[in-house]
Amino acid sequence: MPLLLAEAFAALLDRDPAAEVASTASGPVTRAALAAAAGALAPALRPFAGQRLAISLRDGLPFLAAVLACWQAGIGVVLLDAADPQAPRRDLVRRFGAIGVVHEPAAGGAVVVEAEAPAAAAPCLAAARDGGPFAVIKLTSGSTAEPRGIGVTAAALLADADQLERTMGIGAGDRVFAAVPMSFSYGVGNLLVPALCRGRTLVLPDARHPLGVLRALRHGQPTVLPAVPALLRALLQGQPELPATLRLVLSAGAQLPPAMAATFRARFGLPVHAFYGSTESGGICYDRTGTAAERGCVGAPVHGVDVTVAGDGRVVVRSAAVGVALDGGEPCDGVFVTPDLGEFDGSELRLRGRCGDVFEVGGHKVNPREIEQLVAELPGVDEVVVVPWRDRAGRSCCAAVVAARGLDELAVRRHCAQRLPAAKVPRCIVVVAELPRSCRGKLPRTEVERLLAAAESGQA
Repeated sequence: MPLLLAEAFAALLDRDPAAEVASTASGPVTRAALAAAAGALAPALRPFAGQRLAISLRDGLPFLAAVLACWQAGIGVVLLDAADPQAPRRDLVRRFGAIGVVHEPAAGGAVVVEAEAPAAAAPCLAAARDGGPFAVIKLTSGSTAEPRGIGVTAAALLADADQLERTMGIGAGDRVFAAVPMSFSYGVGNLLVPALCRGRTLVLPDARHPLGVLRALRHGQPTVLPAVPALLRALLQGQPELPATLRLVLSAGAQLPPAMAATFRARFGLPVHAFYGSTESGGICYDRTGTAAERGCVGAPVHGVDVTVAGDGRVVVRSAAVGVALDGGEPCDGVFVTPDLGEFDGSELRLRGRCGDVFEVGGHKVNPREIEQLVAELPGVDEVVVVPWRDRAGRSCCAAVVAARGLDELAVRRHCAQRLPAAKVPRCIVVVAELPRSCRGKLPRTEVERLLAAAESGQA
């Protein structure tokens, strides 16, 4: 139950109310201050006790207080992306069984708790197998389809945080930089639950200030940086000095290009530890050595997580952190068969693309991952994505969008032609400064298609 998570915070509060739970641009926030902020929301939440509420708030004290107050009232929370231009998304609020939404007013000020009309509220679509309510509904990224809702119990949330911290060596005294939104699965397991239930201090950048991330890095004294490749690239391009307190850098959300991992280590003297997880299952694999990303791997299974590769090549995860799909599909019963294709290289997992991504051109089966790895060998290439495409004549072909410096389309095509059958050589190639990643680190399919269409029409 959500109350189990509230009890974990209460134990931390009793132990040391003056302990810092968050470092912000305006100063430290203690556990006592956070408890007071949650208490101030309690009267507005009382009518929703035992139900579900959606939360659409930017990271910071209001977000932490709202989640804590909901858990104290036995309320399950649907975590919406506050950066979504449609936020708060009423369609998602209703679809996932929430009867209200906590959001920021348009003019600023205190958060608003607003009820949905009873007729519009959908019933709870699924319940935890043990009969208890879900503490959190996490949403998948929705980069290729509508987001799915994954229900996660309090026990599963605590199991995921425990498994990750034991594997990553995170513990007392660590200050975790909150560069990843806490409404995303990556942020739930590495930031939200550790802060509220395990005593970690979060370093919160000021999202409203263009230099908020750099200021927080400089003054917040973080020891752990959970990042996505886009942030690591920005740090490399900006060439700031990382704080001397920083000892652990993680990368998740999208696979980290090996060249970027090696460049980051050379520039800052810190390895980047690959972390592979999913909304459906929490943490899956982690690179304990700090070298796996440079070899194209995502590390070995997280402590307490069983990872295998099925006969069709898909990665199968068994873990106490696996959630339940609200639409009745996978995952269920503590097992998640991912859409990712993988193989083990010794004890480490290497991803080989996604099931369903393979397409056909001229009778040849094309695995985008094969071509992406080939293009990534070229000097100057940061990232590459390969997709099926129909050229202006309507013929099936493959296309590539490459993030690179000092490289042109002809060089990419020549390199591929030396090693691949003609059908697999990308016909449409776009070279850009960087790929258009979302804040989740995902690459929206619509953005890739927009770039390719612009290139074919001569407008790139």
